Amino acid sequence: MKPSQYNHYIPLEDDKNILYNTMSGAILIVDEDARNSIEQIQEVEAELPQDILNNFRQNGVVVETNEKELLKFRDRYNTMRYDPQRLSFGLTPTARCNLSCGYCWQRIDQSLVEKHDQVTTMSESTLEGVLLFVKQTVEALNATNLPIFFFGGEPLMAKELVFRILEDLAQWSEEHSVGFNTTFYTNCTLFDQSFLDRLQKYTVNLVKTTLDGPQEIHDQYRHYKNGEGTYEHIVTNIGMLLDAGINVEIQFNINRHYEHMPELFDDLSERGLKQITVAGYPVYDPPIAIQEVQKTYGLLDESFPIPQSQFAIPFKDVPEVRTQIYRWAFEKGFKLPPPDLGLLRCSAVSHYHTIIDPSGDVYKCVATMLLKFMRVGRIHENGYFEHYPFFYEWVDNDPTYVEPCQSCSLLPSCWGGCIFGRKLIGVSHVCEVSQFCGEEYIKMYLEQKYPEKLKFLKME
Repeated sequence: MKPSQYNHYIPLEDDKNILYNTMSGAILIVDEDARNSIEQIQEVEAELPQDILNNFRQNGVVVETNEKELLKFRDRYNTMRYDPQRLSFGLTPTARCNLSCGYCWQRIDQSLVEKHDQVTTMSESTLEGVLLFVKQTVEALNATNLPIFFFGGEPLMAKELVFRILEDLAQWSEEHSVGFNTTFYTNCTLFDQSFLDRLQKYTVNLVKTTLDGPQEIHDQYRHYKNGEGTYEHIVTNIGMLLDAGINVEIQFNINRHYEHMPELFDDLSERGLKQITVAGYPVYDPPIAIQEVQKTYGLLDESFPIPQSQFAIPFKDVPEVRTQIYRWAFEKGFKLPPPDLGLLRCSAVSHYHTIIDPSGDVYKCVATMLLKFMRVGRIHENGYFEHYPFFYEWVDNDPTYVEPCQSCSLLPSCWGGCIFGRKLIGVSHVCEVSQFCGEEYIKMYLEQKYPEKLKFLKME
């Protein structure tokens, strides 16, 4: 046996360590004796009790001496991304939006909405083709579950289309003994009681919405087209959703005003909204972020001047700032999502993950929605999915063939960084735009989830 190349240790006091493995996703508390046994497993294997050795092996922290873990990861990576049970469908009934957020790169020209609504809202023929495609795909893959999510634009700008889709797919799923559930990505300004009453008959897993900080900061960026802020309306509707028994996740945008995030958490806490989950996502200024990455990876000269964004922080600062914001949320008692260890489930990697816009164009990542140069295909009116050449470029993303990734111990929880970023910029890997949560986050999550077990183990 030998220790896994994907083991990581986080020191605690009293000779204890958090051991996590980025391949298996295992998180263990081990003392120094156990750590030494793992690191010196080749010398002490014969002396260890069989149950302890089996525990090490089952958690993936020790592996066979002749095992090539990179090949194991490659196999698991490809098995996961071609797993038909991981299919999902993102449906965009409309590209229209009732807001005018200052940093949005997915907005559409208002004149296009006014003159060509059939382009910005899904037509009857496109809808029929999309529904047919969804059903045919589920049947062809013999999938046991049909998960969809609504995206936009703002999906609730087309409420009747939303219910048309829900009714059709819910009925079909019941007739075919397939599970059916949905998630909403929404700015959360258009919920009302009548809509929620109609929604109760369907399984809604989650509503994801966005806040940019406390009201003063948020309203600068996320406002209606007349300039009126949206903070109060969103927070009120979050309370209404929670009262209706619907789970809510607040995606806080990491922007240059991040130091004000404690004020947001204080306000939500005072309003009794601590039962929500919070998740941090960076806001990028695409022209500037592209130049930053190109400069970092030697595609631009070091002397090339890069302007400062009005809303985004430098992309290399995102991991540290994200951790700090999570620390504030943790200290305020908000629920943290589990750390993404083991085989990270970025939907954009899955072969059977499709996001469809109002015209039937298909994308692989929500960040690419409505960016027509990022289309990977099109759904035709007969349900046929035409794959564009870029589809095959997108799915050709195996990081185990990228030399710097091959020896990286974070590979199973990073996957070479954001695929969108890699394709957009033309690099093989982007370490700084990775989904790996970081060691500080792992410690915070464990403190929150297992407070009694870790009460006497002070984090360094």
